[in-house]
Amino acid sequence: MKNKFYVLALALCGLLALSACSPKAADEGNAAKENKTENTQAANEENKNAAETDAAEATEPTAENPIVVDKENKTVKIYAEVNEKYKDESTMHMVVSKSGKEADHAMFKSDAKALDFYDALDSLGLKPGDNMTMDNAGKAQVEGDALDVTFKFDGNDKEFKIDEVVDDSSKQPIDIRFGGNHDTQEKLNTGCITCLLSCPAGITSNHTHMIGDDEKDKFTLMLNKDNVPADKTPVVITYTAK
Repeated sequence: MKNKFYVLALALCGLLALSACSPKAADEGNAAKENKTENTQAANEENKNAAETDAAEATEPTAENPIVVDKENKTVKIYAEVNEKYKDESTMHMVVSKSGKEADHAMFKSDAKALDFYDALDSLGLKPGDNMTMDNAGKAQVEGDALDVTFKFDGNDKEFKIDEVVDDSSKQPIDIRFGGNHDTQEKLNTGCITCLLSCPAGITSNHTHMIGDDEKDKFTLMLNKDNVPADKTPVVITYTAK
């Protein structure tokens, strides 16, 4: 009798297993998986769209969203951090992308990419000079549309002008231009967003001085200790079309 019940129990288990593996059950399982996949994809797309909307509506750059373009006011804002080493040393590099080769030689290190910064200026309709080359560096001054550059440090509501932040011991005005140099920057990846001498790789640079002028004329380019705060202090740097 026990054997009979044992056989019946095995038969019942077999029927249940077959039922679970039936085409209908398989279809229901596949449908559930497909619905889960579709829901996940929809959620990911929604999150992506929300992130893009937040970035587009942002008014101030952050480390996560380091470039903000305001076409109406013709401005590009980038997020950066102070490198106080250059309160005591001279450098031609004012702002360099953290991912660029010259990042450690800059007054300010930015999470913005140099070529993204180029695209941001281009989106305002600004015209690059594209007159600088590796051959004429030190012999030519950068051209291109002129830009006002201002700085706002974290914890300070004041907006500083470029000559209040950069101490050019020659006392000549700093004249930042949209030099361009997209292809050279793409090739060299120096990360140069703004240079203080007319540069063949910098997206923007200073029309006033040519490369080598600082050594020839014995002047320095340093951070102003009175106005620039401590190392790694966040700063928003604003470029405005003149």
